[in-house]
Amino acid sequence: MGANRAFYLCIAPFFVLFAIFGAFPILASLVISFVRWDGLSTPEFVWLQNYAILFQDPVFRKAMVNTVYIWIGSTVVTMGLAFFLAYLINEYVLVGKGFFRVVFLFPLLVAPAVTGIIASVMFSSHAGVVNAALSALTGDRVTFEWLQSTGWIKPLIILLIAWRWTGWHLIIFLAGLQAIPRDLYSAARVDGAGESQLFFRITLPLMIPFVLYSAISSTVGAFQLFDEPYVLTGGTYGTANSAQVMGTYLYQAAFQEFKFGLASATSYVIFALILVFSAINARMLRRQV
Repeated sequence: MGANRAFYLCIAPFFVLFAIFGAFPILASLVISFVRWDGLSTPEFVWLQNYAILFQDPVFRKAMVNTVYIWIGSTVVTMGLAFFLAYLINEYVLVGKGFFRVVFLFPLLVAPAVTGIIASVMFSSHAGVVNAALSALTGDRVTFEWLQSTGWIKPLIILLIAWRWTGWHLIIFLAGLQAIPRDLYSAARVDGAGESQLFFRITLPLMIPFVLYSAISSTVGAFQLFDEPYVLTGGTYGTANSAQVMGTYLYQAAFQEFKFGLASATSYVIFALILVFSAINARMLRRQV
């Protein structure tokens, strides 16, 4: 022990800070999920009642449905577009690939709140750029309520997510494509393989680990989504809770209604759903290997 004292002293600050700011909040929130507490009064243990309230609440069920909808839509759009662009850059751009990496990463430099504000102005019913463009094309004054529409608000959120995160997924896919040995393609072409066979027999199977990482990251991000729906709807969560997601539901329960037990229970339900859907993603993708 004495010989390793310097080593343990060097790593001790990390574990002390993790215990205070990581492990303790996690355990505390688990305990709070079993109590009824508004932050001021004496906590009252209700055991699983908070979880029962969650699944009986139609707003929470709506938030779950909206979250899954946005997760599937944003994953398909973002990863599909990122993979397509990465493939084009890898195959047809010979010089300056780093330039495209930088350009597509620019949206990550913009705060999600700023993105939401800009989008809310663009899709404003009376002075928005989108309605102005539609008015110019049709010749009639268009004042469509994009942000109040129950049908369009979720696609708009998906659009914001795709705009922000496509570049990040593109970097992952481009790194995977560049890691594939070119000799495999040369040997396959010698054997008479066409471009479609090269893609489905070489590129896609070897890209499964990168797709899996990207899919799990997208899943975690979707179930933690908060900024885009909150800012885009101005904190109203959309008409008839059409933009209510699990992240905004947690925020509403904790910081607007001061139901910290319910909010903690929501966080653990989100954690469980992330584990379940990440496992499903992993299982489905590994079957393709």
